Amino acid sequence: MLAQDSTATPKNPAKFKYKKSLKIADKRLDAGNLYGAYEMYETILEKKPESYAVAWKLANVYYQARDYKKAEQWFTYLVENKADEYPQAEYWQAMMMKMNGKYFDAMPKFQAISKKYGGEDATTVKRWAKIDAEGCELALKSMDNPEHINITHLGPGVNSPYSDISPVMWDDNTLLFATLPTDTVIIKADDGAHMIKLYQAKVTGNGYDEPVPFDKFNIAGAHVANGAFSPDKKRFYFTICKEVTVAVINCAIYLSEFKDGAWTEPIDLGPEINLSGYTNTHPSVGTYKVEGDILYFTSNRPSGRGGKDIWYSVISKNGKYSAPKNAGGKINTDRDEATPYYDPSTGTLYFSSTGHAGFGGYDIFSSTGGTSRWEEPVNVGYPVNSQTDDMYYRFLPNSRKGYFVSNRPGVIALKSETCCDDIFTFEPYNVLNIGVKGFVLDEANPSTPLNGAKVSLFLSGYKGLDQDILVSEFTLTDNKPYFFTLNADANYKLVGSMDGYLKGSTTVSTMGITQSDTLTADILLKRLIKDKSYSLRNIYYDYDKSDIREESKPNLDSLYQILMENPGITIELSSHTDSRGSETYNQTLSQKRAESCVNYLISKGIAKDRMVAKGYGESKPLENCTGLDGCSNESNSDDCPCHQKNRRTEFKILSDKPIEVNYEE
Repeated sequence: MLAQDSTATPKNPAKFKYKKSLKIADKRLDAGNLYGAYEMYETILEKKPESYAVAWKLANVYYQARDYKKAEQWFTYLVENKADEYPQAEYWQAMMMKMNGKYFDAMPKFQAISKKYGGEDATTVKRWAKIDAEGCELALKSMDNPEHINITHLGPGVNSPYSDISPVMWDDNTLLFATLPTDTVIIKADDGAHMIKLYQAKVTGNGYDEPVPFDKFNIAGAHVANGAFSPDKKRFYFTICKEVTVAVINCAIYLSEFKDGAWTEPIDLGPEINLSGYTNTHPSVGTYKVEGDILYFTSNRPSGRGGKDIWYSVISKNGKYSAPKNAGGKINTDRDEATPYYDPSTGTLYFSSTGHAGFGGYDIFSSTGGTSRWEEPVNVGYPVNSQTDDMYYRFLPNSRKGYFVSNRPGVIALKSETCCDDIFTFEPYNVLNIGVKGFVLDEANPSTPLNGAKVSLFLSGYKGLDQDILVSEFTLTDNKPYFFTLNADANYKLVGSMDGYLKGSTTVSTMGITQSDTLTADILLKRLIKDKSYSLRNIYYDYDKSDIREESKPNLDSLYQILMENPGITIELSSHTDSRGSETYNQTLSQKRAESCVNYLISKGIAKDRMVAKGYGESKPLENCTGLDGCSNESNSDDCPCHQKNRRTEFKILSDKPIEVNYEE
């Protein structure tokens, strides 16, 4: 935002005074009047071109004003005339070349700087230069092999000469965004009249109605922006930002809830989230395991990795927010990260960064993982990313089409061609569309769907992660199947749950699929009946031994899966023998076999206190084998089907208690 110019440019050039003019220019800069400042600095340099300290200020002011061409010109001027006194000028000259799309010219400069830079900040600048050189190379490769995505500028019907940011769909037909609606250079007013506010534009056919101020959440004297819904659309988060000084604006995250048919008065999320004295902004809410949601946001609070970082807080089902934690070194760098967006349909975090290898300033990246454990971020590529700043990447609901914000050439510009942000849409084409559908069924009566059952979709073993990542959830109604969109070349687990049933699961994979397709996967659930025995088939032991044979372990693994998916249950795991051998011996053998099964499950991570090993020997036969052909108690043969049936391993549920969820990681 530009401040009112309280000083005037000297009217008579003949009376030019260096010190007075410099004082005027500095005063304008201190007041935030970038345009007025660089005009005066240029006037000074016209009169005294050897004023290299002024040239350094001018180059940086043009960079702040996002006029990268003029910034490159003045950094180059310093490199050519006073490189020894301004060693960073060469780095910023290369950076402006990069942000003007001159990758072939910028790359060798960055490579040279990464090897020979000798300023006091050499360690940092060399590291940055190496990453920026990689970004130039990446940009050239990506432009030669662009992603199959169409980019569309929303045009002057929505975008204005000032920055238009933070697009989000308020409902199916309303685009909500933040803007400063004016087409003139703003003179800052003491009454706070010129503030970024929320605006709405109705979607009409292929266009939008003229934007009008949003009727909720805007307040006088503050900037309001960055709206985001919770996954259930019952909570709306946004930021209110106020000026601490002319040069510093701090933001706080607010929440409104939809109750009794209306949105509540917004509340501040409190001092842990909105740490006093620091900015806290760009909220985005995603799923967290199965127990709650997770708030991602941007902050420059202490204990970060440098600049602005992405942080997270887990939201319990009773609305409590855990102490914020840093999203970790895979996401955050010693430069700036911003505008996180969690895509629940793929379990992916999208964010913008100036610290990873990118094409210009802020680039958009994606990473899969959770909390502070993420895969190495991937640049989303050209044409979404450009040589300028690209931010606020997010999808439309149930679509691969979405919005992002950029100041690339072609925006509606107030001053330079890259001064201001506009909203764009992106839409992939020639993409593989893969989905999965199915029902949740009662194992004993699989012909009728279980209405009210919930299906949770998890990414399984993604890029070597040892944890499943919750992607999305679906509740079955009206005998209609669930449906999820899937990524190519990925493995998934589907978990079904319903009151009165044990959770059940199945897996699907899109590995190797080369054509669009919809997979089918039904999930069978067992009724949860306490003290009912469920047989575990094919649990084998060598004759007269209690050690579990290798071919038995997959069947015990199915019980392990049940225990993992139903963490509140405790079980009795029992072993039974046939009637051959003495009763005392069979009792001891069956107890040892039951304990072997329990020990195997403990070795896989099941808590010991959730299982009771019980050997019943020959005391609970399913059938009486006396007198049946080939079933003599004197024979050691395994040919008797009756003996085989009695020689079994079972489990039964002893209790099903809700577990206390620890929302801290």
